[in-house]
Formats: sequence, structure tokens, C-alpha cells
Amino acid sequence: MKKLQITLFLLVLFNLFNCNGQDKEQKLNTSKNITNKVNTTGVEEILKNQIKAGASGLYNETADGETYNYQSKDLEASIFILKKKLDSLGFKFLDNNSFNQKIKIIFGRVINSHSNSKYLYLSPVEKCEKEISFNRNKYTSSANIPSYYIIKNDNFITDLYAIPELIDYQKEYPEIAKIEDTINTNIIKDGVEVKLYLWKNEENLADRRRFNQQLLISRNKYLFNDDKSQFSWLINNDENFMRSLVTTYGYTEDKKLLEWVLENTKLPRFYKEANYESLKELSKLLWTKECNGNIRVHQNTLELIKELSTPDKNLYIMYIAEYVCNYMVSFPFKEEELTFEQKAKVMAYLLYFGEQYKYDKHYDYNQMFMTNFYNYNYQIDSYEKEFIKNNYYGLPKFKEWYEAAKKEKDYFEGRTDMEDDPHPIDYKHLSNPIK
Repeated sequence: MKKLQITLFLLVLFNLFNCNGQDKEQKLNTSKNITNKVNTTGVEEILKNQIKAGASGLYNETADGETYNYQSKDLEASIFILKKKLDSLGFKFLDNNSFNQKIKIIFGRVINSHSNSKYLYLSPVEKCEKEISFNRNKYTSSANIPSYYIIKNDNFITDLYAIPELIDYQKEYPEIAKIEDTINTNIIKDGVEVKLYLWKNEENLADRRRFNQQLLISRNKYLFNDDKSQFSWLINNDENFMRSLVTTYGYTEDKKLLEWVLENTKLPRFYKEANYESLKELSKLLWTKECNGNIRVHQNTLELIKELSTPDKNLYIMYIAEYVCNYMVSFPFKEEELTFEQKAKVMAYLLYFGEQYKYDKHYDYNQMFMTNFYNYNYQIDSYEKEFIKNNYYGLPKFKEWYEAAKKEKDYFEGRTDMEDDPHPIDYKHLSNPIK
């Protein structure tokens, strides 16, 4: 009898837990279905608005003759679609902590998990800009300024898309697509006839969707899943974004990417006048000014330059010498973005990098770096004080090499046979100085 009672008690407990489990699962599924229904409804409403606006120069004129402004609700609607695309194509979403760390390493931005903002805005033009601006990439009628959006908590990066650029809306939402048949495409605004172009008449829209899908998955897999198989497609189809990772945001952790950017930075051979536009491009590989004002000199770039350089192929080293001894310190060439203290730090690291070749018998560079810097720098006393104040930035042989350079006789003085080498500039003969 006792065994029967225990058995009945266990059966009751089993049924109770089983019912609770089923009830929880049912509630979870119900909640998920409600969320999907809300998201789907949001997509439908935005799709209606975007169809009425048409594809005219993307959102120049709507059927009412007014400008259609892309807003957060448009992005919200696309996020629902984008997440489904990423998931279906094998993207592995990171947890918040891992994703936030990646964003800090790659873009130098810190995600505040406690803020109410849902997105982080990235502009290669103003990389530290925090105020969100919904500029349409590539298709904006005004400045053609690219912008990227980090979606917090959902943990991926995207451009801004109209829904017809992401899905076959005519197939998935046939009733909404019929709206296009009722739109008057000839608009009169301010007495001028304006032509409204409909999405259904957009040429190569299907190809654009396929490209957008590939761009979405390739960027996110490369950045957040460490999928290097995406690299080749990205450098051939998303060159500006890939280059900006290094030159704008200072991401140098991927050696293959860094080497590709370095080798695709135009550095022509020296002529009588150095190419300062090229030197400016080179500077983007050498250091980054972070959003908090800190200066980060790119040791990975310097190590790569050292690896790629030989006594016969030394163009990168020659350009650094030119950059340090003329572009950075000689009037009128100056880095407007840097304070003197920041400039001194960059100078110290680059001088230290170049001076090592003075002591390498294979190169025999003699006075191209520290001695040149000391003899032809009109602010030398200020630089020396800054170096000493910062204990030579912890660079082991800096003080030793610098003191030795100060005692040397000037090798450049009176030389006229140095046109192809970094050496002091005669400003009077420059035809197009940068001011």
C-alpha cells in the first residue's frame, strides 16, 4: 500500500512538472509569435511608406511632393529582416560582452550597455561623432557620405536599407505591392513637374538585393566571426570600408588587411619635391588619434614595414624619414589635428623606429633620422624638453641614440646631390606648399 502511495505521488509530481514545462514552452512560443507579429506589422507599415515614396533618387520626392526622411523606425523595420538574413546564412551572433570588445578593438568605440540608445553611429568622415544621422549610403542625393550602424544588443553592423532593397516585396507582400499601381508618378511641385520613379521599375533591383545580402554577411562574418574567407570578396567589392578600418579607425590587428592597405597606399618614387599628399596618406597608417584624445602609434604597421623592407626595397623607410624630418616639423607643413605634445609622441616613436637602421650595416642610413631631426628642427628645444618630461616614452635606446646623434657633424650641410633622399627642404623653391 505504501509503495502504491509513493508511486501515485511520483506520478502526480511528474505530471505537474510536465504541465509546467509545457505551459512555459507554450507561453514562450506565444510571446515569440507576438513579437514576430509586431515586427511583421512594423515591416508592413514601413514598406507601405517606402513604396509610396518610390525609389526616386532614393527618397527625393514622394507622391505628395514631399521629401521622405529615413528615420529610426525605418531602420527598426529593416533590423527584423537583417537578423533573419544573417541567421539563415550562418552568422554566429556574439554575446554582448564579446561583441562590445570587438567594437572597441576594431572601431575604438565603447558601447554603453546602460544607455537607452539602440544604435552606434559610425562615420568615416567624423569617426567620433555620436549623434545619429540617418544618411543613406551611396545613394544620398547630397554629400554621398558613407555611414554605418552598429546595432546594440542584436550585435551586428549594417548600412541603411530600404525594405525593397532587402526582400522581394512583390512576392512576399503582394497586396502592399499593388499600391504602386495607384501612384501618380507625375508630380507638380512649385510649378515644376517632378517624375517619381517606382521601386518596381528600378533596374537591377534583384542584383542590388543580392549584393546587399552578400555585403551584410561578409562584413559581419569577417569582423565578428573571424571568417577570413570573406576577405577577398570584401577588398574587391567593399574597398572603402575595408581601407577605412585601418586608415580611419586604426585597426591593425589583421596583418593581411594591414598589408593590403599598405601596398595600396600610393607612394611614388621621390622627385625634387616630395609628394606630401602621399605622406598624408601614409600618416593614416602610422598613428591614430582616438576619440578620447590619446595618440596610438601603430607598432603593427612599423613591424610590417620592417618585415617588407630590404636595403634595395626601402621606399617605406624613406617615406617615414621624409614624413618625420620635413612634413611633421618644418613650417609650413604641420599636422593640424595634433597638439604639440601629441606630435612629440608620434615623432619619438617614428624617430626611434628609423634610427635602428643607422646601426644596421646593411642599410647605412647614417643621419636620416635623429641627426637630421636635431639639426633642422626649429622647435628642437621644445621637443627635447617634451622627450625628457615623458622619459623618452619608455623606448629603451632612445636617449642613448639621440645623445649620440647630437654630437655628430651634419652630413647634409652643403650637399647638392640628395634630390632623391629625405633631407632639409628649401621652402623658397616649393611650387605648391601645403599651408
